[in-house]
Amino acid sequence: MKVNRTSQISAILISVLVVSAVLVAGAFAADRPFEGQTLIVGTWSGPYAKNFEEAFSKPFEEMTGAKLLHKYSWDFTPEIIAAPENDPPLDVTITADSDYLLGVKRKLWLPIRYENVPNADKIFDIIKDEMSPTTEYGVPFDVGIHVLMYRKDLVKTPPASWKDLFADEYKGKIAIERWFPYWVYIGSYLTDYDPPKKAIYSPEGREAIFDQMKNLSDRWFFCYSKGAEFWAAMDSGEITVGNYWNGTGTVKVLEDPDRFAMVLPEEGAVAYLDHFCVVRGTKKRDLAEAFINYLVSTKGQTAFLKKHYNLMVNKEVVPEIPAVMGDIHPKKDEDWRKISFIDAEALEPLRKELEDRFIKEVLAK
Repeated sequence: MKVNRTSQISAILISVLVVSAVLVAGAFAADRPFEGQTLIVGTWSGPYAKNFEEAFSKPFEEMTGAKLLHKYSWDFTPEIIAAPENDPPLDVTITADSDYLLGVKRKLWLPIRYENVPNADKIFDIIKDEMSPTTEYGVPFDVGIHVLMYRKDLVKTPPASWKDLFADEYKGKIAIERWFPYWVYIGSYLTDYDPPKKAIYSPEGREAIFDQMKNLSDRWFFCYSKGAEFWAAMDSGEITVGNYWNGTGTVKVLEDPDRFAMVLPEEGAVAYLDHFCVVRGTKKRDLAEAFINYLVSTKGQTAFLKKHYNLMVNKEVVPEIPAVMGDIHPKKDEDWRKISFIDAEALEPLRKELEDRFIKEVLAK
């Protein structure tokens, strides 16, 4: 029988190509293990959302083949509580302070399986072991800290301490953030308690906080609720010093270094600590934990540090801290001790009492 050599060669080539395609597809699938899956992610709103997506979401999608859908809010717990337990509105979400602890109490978060989050080993030990209220249900992610912003072109002596707000040159030129419990911590820094946050935990200490906030209210231009109010007054020179979040503050310094500067006061400052949690009822638990693992990776944390200027929990970002952040970003465990994370567990039961007094005794003066 006459053999058609051309047909044989063609058949062999086709077989080789088919096998190669299968192998390549298998390798591709192995490299992108979540190809075709969708993860619903909750993050904070505003510039945070844009910077977050650019630093984390887009690279993660490219790396894993997953598709991320984003929802934005300043508290996702009401929506999660209202939803059926087996049909949550999100798969994984950012949380902070009281909403994180509420979620722990209401069992809104699944326990973190840390074998799926090996990058958690890179988080500062003091954050994991001391400063997080619990890491069982959430992985520490980033930190926003109050700094003192000031108009370097309008002040003679730059502030170095919260108590410098009582200097004569700042009278009538001060702005203080309104929201609870940040004003509580600011009041504590004005007391003589050592450490200042100790004032928060006793009736006598809280009286000292109110006394100092009353004194300060005689000197401030206003107690602001919106960032736009703060920056309008700072731009116009109506205020020359005030407390604000370091992320936006850093951007302002970079944009106009001749006018704006910031400092971490010598007593320290109040901050929030964000955690990322896997939401109960999700069917994407593996994907959610893979995403959290990327969120605390050195690559991801460095990218977000350089976009949003929050303090990052991965200790390997230290060599990448921008010079503009100076000593604001901790570089070792001990540096974190200058930062007071909001103690929501202690303060939430006191919220109504303290807020009522703040409105009547301080704001109404």
